[in-house]
Amino acid sequence: MSFGTADQPLVRNTLRRMDEGWTAFHALASALDNAQLTARLGEGAWTRKQMLAHISAWHELTTDRLLRFGESGEPVGLPGDEGEDAINLRAARASDGRTTGEVVIAASDTHRRLRRTVAAMTDAQLAAHDGWAAAVIAGNSFDHYAEHLDELRA
Repeated sequence: MSFGTADQPLVRNTLRRMDEGWTAFHALASALDNAQLTARLGEGAWTRKQMLAHISAWHELTTDRLLRFGESGEPVGLPGDEGEDAINLRAARASDGRTTGEVVIAASDTHRRLRRTVAAMTDAQLAAHDGWAAAVIAGNSFDHYAEHLDELRA
């Protein structure tokens, strides 16, 4: 994804999209009761609680990757040899020992930390390396929330 000067991602626009996406996503998640959060979303599927833990895990990974990017100026891959499926499985399992309230609060806390990290970035950092940071932020915040909205509504 190569950006011309006119269409470079801007921090203020990224924050606005994060805020809009989070507001809609969090409103739905916060309105669910314990039974809705712990119900399976289908045969062999995860629960909404596990999905929220998954969102938090990706917030944390993205924050850490962006902080390391800020230090080095180079894109940062996923930790170790882990793939997305392994990260998702670990996040879902980790939620099992936590209450639904803890998982909902953690999602808010990790979102705030990610937002603070993005707010400290520059427009040039967002556009660097063909928009690596902008794509990682989108994929793990506003685009990610949109991907899981139907699971909150189900």
